[in-house]
Amino acid sequence: MKLSLYMDDRETEKIFSYLRWIFFLVGILVFYYPPLADRLNFTKETFPLLLTIGFVYMAVTQTALVKMSAGNEYFNLLTKAGIVFDYIALMWLLALTNGVISPLFPIAYLVVMHATIYWRTKGAIISSISLTIGYSTIFYVHAQFDFNTTFVFILNLIFLWIIGVFGSLIVIRERKHLRQKEIFHELMFTDYLTGLYNHRHFQEQLRVLTSGKQNFLLVMGDIDHFKQINDQFGHLAGDEILKKIGRIFQELATEFDAQAFRYGGEEFAFLLPAIEETSQIRFFDDLYERLSAEKFSEGCESVTMSFGIASSKGAALPDKLLGYTDQLLYSAKANGKNQAKFESGYTYFYSQAKDEIAASRQ
Repeated sequence: MKLSLYMDDRETEKIFSYLRWIFFLVGILVFYYPPLADRLNFTKETFPLLLTIGFVYMAVTQTALVKMSAGNEYFNLLTKAGIVFDYIALMWLLALTNGVISPLFPIAYLVVMHATIYWRTKGAIISSISLTIGYSTIFYVHAQFDFNTTFVFILNLIFLWIIGVFGSLIVIRERKHLRQKEIFHELMFTDYLTGLYNHRHFQEQLRVLTSGKQNFLLVMGDIDHFKQINDQFGHLAGDEILKKIGRIFQELATEFDAQAFRYGGEEFAFLLPAIEETSQIRFFDDLYERLSAEKFSEGCESVTMSFGIASSKGAALPDKLLGYTDQLLYSAKANGKNQAKFESGYTYFYSQAKDEIAASRQ
């Protein structure tokens, strides 16, 4: 795991998950390790139940965190459940470990920080109020109203609220810096009009893949007759066409585990995993089908594109691969446009592919 001052929510949640395992081990030591357990003499009756529940919950969430991304629809539910679990486990532990004067009370600060990270000031206030209520209930139930216990109780609550207030201020500032970093990243690597990666990022990714001698596919594409479209319908219509193509290509890149780029002007590129030619044909089936179904602008409803596709073969230099794929694209343009040229010599025509697919289904 990469440590950074600007971790995303998934990386942050993983840290809290690791911390739970640390406290899990600490709990076992203070309750069952004789040199500690005999001296501390904590109440053990319900601890095995808490230990079992904690182990099952942490094992399940640890597995889920490994498999899901921060953008997963269930991620927010996982983080909320984690904070609730931490709160319940802490109250349970405090009740078992001398109540108000428990040496485990500092865990409460982590609960406040956890809630503050995800919900900022609202999280800090809600978690501080919840911990105050829970801690006060333990104080009342244990009925230890002597001076020392009362003093520790009041002092802990004061520090709890200080952590909540200042923690929320720190988190808000950290999130502001993170957002600024994200904006800077978008400006550096994203094309503002289409939302695709830009030419600079394309060159960097192409260099990384070729220098690593990885097998991948390069697709270069060009909008047919784009100058005439701009001349006839205006540059606003041209911009609208570029935006819609950008959206189509983003969706396609996600489905095929690829990266999509605006190379420049009306030129686009894809970096695809090394897939068989039948899968490459399916890629262009999906691509051309989406282009055919799209209504691009009020004046210019349909747009066609031409493509070239070539394999890196794990050894091609960036310039050589780019030049070869460009030649395939130019060949597609010179031979009638609205087609894709493969390095194998195969030429993909959408209208012909539709007829072939229809015939195969009969």
